[in-house]
Amino acid sequence: MSPAEPRYVEAHPAKRTFRIHRDAYRDPAVFAAEKEKIFSKCWLYLGHDSELKQPGDYVTRRVAGRELVFVRDRQGEVRAFYNSCTHRGPILVRETRGNRKNFTCHYHGWVFNPNGKLMTFSSDHGYSDDHNADGRLDLTPVERLEHYRGFYFINFNPKAITLFDYLAGARDALDTLCEQSDTGLEVLPGELAYSTRANYKYLMENSYDGYHVGPTHATYVEYLVERVGDNVEAANQIKQTMARFATDGRCRMLGNGHALLETRVPTGRPVAQWTPAFGPALKPEIEAKRAALVKRYGAERAEYIAEYQKNLIIFPNLVINDIHAVTIRYVEPVAADAMHVVAWAIAPVNENPVLRKLRLDNFISFLGPAGFGSPDDIEMLELCQQGIDGNSNAWSEYSKGYGPNADNPLVGEGAPDDEVQMQAYWTQWDRVMRRLDTLERQD
Repeated sequence: MSPAEPRYVEAHPAKRTFRIHRDAYRDPAVFAAEKEKIFSKCWLYLGHDSELKQPGDYVTRRVAGRELVFVRDRQGEVRAFYNSCTHRGPILVRETRGNRKNFTCHYHGWVFNPNGKLMTFSSDHGYSDDHNADGRLDLTPVERLEHYRGFYFINFNPKAITLFDYLAGARDALDTLCEQSDTGLEVLPGELAYSTRANYKYLMENSYDGYHVGPTHATYVEYLVERVGDNVEAANQIKQTMARFATDGRCRMLGNGHALLETRVPTGRPVAQWTPAFGPALKPEIEAKRAALVKRYGAERAEYIAEYQKNLIIFPNLVINDIHAVTIRYVEPVAADAMHVVAWAIAPVNENPVLRKLRLDNFISFLGPAGFGSPDDIEMLELCQQGIDGNSNAWSEYSKGYGPNADNPLVGEGAPDDEVQMQAYWTQWDRVMRRLDTLERQD
């Protein structure tokens, strides 16, 4: 898409209008262009350091249509390879995770070590002694692999800017997450996975959309109230907090299309916010955790860590929901109208088992595919996809809050029920699609 070609993002600061052409969600040609211009150029989440505790530990992931192996080699270094035997090309590692001294191809028996080195052709004749002297038959590493505080990302463009620069203001959001624990964070065993018939960008928007919470998730609020039983004070607190959801917080645009929704939460947070629903036995420990945060980071930072729900989007397809539980959601685009979602819970190392249970209960009961939140959201996303199909109205509206930061919609902030975070996302999407931002080093 060149600057002279049709535009999918239409912004008019003077009129305070911002809208998206619906072909951006439904046109296979747009989806094909995204694969080339966004998913081959942007930093994409691969995994967390804690998933690879020992040398030889590995997980397999599908990222932007590529099959990859995320592995810790024999020297303890984290690596990422294309999951394809260099002989004939079949998938090399078929299990989703494990620990191996070597990887053996099931087709012809070629053997590779976790460093990616081809160890044997599984044949004692037919090859010259120096057939792989230049290493051309070793596993192919992904072009770029970098991490920030243990969150590993890959990039298929060798000329890409550094991950540090790409994350921009999202670095502080990740810092805040890591600061919850002085023992480190770990991805917990198991994962949630589901597919849905909607464009992946609908889920990006939904994940930090404060505007839909009341209408879409009314059942969840009823559940929270029922959970506190006869505790009228706690029930009223939940209702009052939800009523303030649209005003008690903000949306922040973090640069490069990343953005964050910050709001007060009614459910309590195992990190350091006690609520009567947790029961009196946990109150001393949670208050001690809060005091420890104050000691380490000061009262203001501790309040921010403990009290605020944070829904972070890292452009183009990573969601980190730091609410009652902390959930990492990787969204894999499958087609213009389809996506696959994989989610993991992440928590402090050596956490109190009771707090861990509360955390996992929320991970499953709200953001799980059969929980209170995700089914509501999935239905809305699929209804969006169905509603725009063949509709003569070509545009979707994203103008709420537009205007004050219209001179630079990649940074700034708005109310928690504004749409400024989506304006930032779509502005970056438009810049990358039209190659106004190459995301490459200028050297």
